[in-house]
Amino acid sequence: MTRPRGLVVTATITLTIILSLAALVRDRLLWPFSHYPMYSGLYGPRTAITRAVAVDAAGKEWPLPSRVEPSGLHLHIIADHLRRQPDAEERLTRVAGALGREYERLRTIGVVEGASLAGVRIYRDSIQTATKPHARSTTLLARWSER
Repeated sequence: MTRPRGLVVTATITLTIILSLAALVRDRLLWPFSHYPMYSGLYGPRTAITRAVAVDAAGKEWPLPSRVEPSGLHLHIIADHLRRQPDAEERLTRVAGALGREYERLRTIGVVEGASLAGVRIYRDSIQTATKPHARSTTLLARWSER
């Protein structure tokens, strides 16, 4: 390999490692250096899912439409990050409020269909996959009420 080509290869590898370490140390999501839970290590026989549900005036829950972001893996990553902060409860409540306001905005302009909501709850479902049937436990992370 020629000297200039060797320098380019070395610089590229070094820069990639530095950016990856910077993302890890700062606990930031910097694509493609993100440390997604599914790729960051081996997981044991337990998994977790974070989900947000809408709540009507009667207390009935239903899943928020996928158009209301963040959802799925993004919500899971945000909740994991916020749970490590000193004011986690307040921050998660603000996320739940933002989800509720976004749902109402999309419902008002006709993008999503559904009933008017009274609140939003964010749950973490832990699933023990090593048992038959799988053991599941649910933890309420945040609740927001429009009132």
